[in-house]
Amino acid sequence: MLKKKRGKINGIIYNNTAYYKGKYRYYPTITDLKGILEEIISCNSTTNCLRVTPFYINEELNHQIEFEEYMFYIECRDWFDEKDQEMHILDCLDSVDTPRVLNDINLGAILYPLCKHNDIVSYQKALKVYKDSLREILLKMMKIAKSEMKLKEKHLPFGYFCFEIQSD
Repeated sequence: MLKKKRGKINGIIYNNTAYYKGKYRYYPTITDLKGILEEIISCNSTTNCLRVTPFYINEELNHQIEFEEYMFYIECRDWFDEKDQEMHILDCLDSVDTPRVLNDINLGAILYPLCKHNDIVSYQKALKVYKDSLREILLKMMKIAKSEMKLKEKHLPFGYFCFEIQSD
């Protein structure tokens, strides 16, 4: 059961991903995700962390894969410097929990930003950069999905990307 947490962003996430009084979770599509990101950007607030984990489902094959290495994770801290930011990105890129490796430092900077608590401008900028990068990211994930799931053209109409969104 999902509990509604305090805070503007936590409320936005809950309202867009939980239903039936938090008993069930809804996984937004790409269109829904972009709307949720816009709602978060316009609320002029930050949160401790926000995590967006993409996955691809193909109903015809009754199969799904998660893309942990393409997870967006923004964390707000009291203080950090460039070295901390770099180490954070490298730690996230070098995760042992993911089945695939992401070796792109530039993409890592987009997917794993840090910001300072209550730095609304930096928080909004990181969300906008991620939102603007989704087209490129989705193309990379689709290439992986086609390869790993051995998707044929006849399977494509039955597949879609969804996102698990969590905040604290």
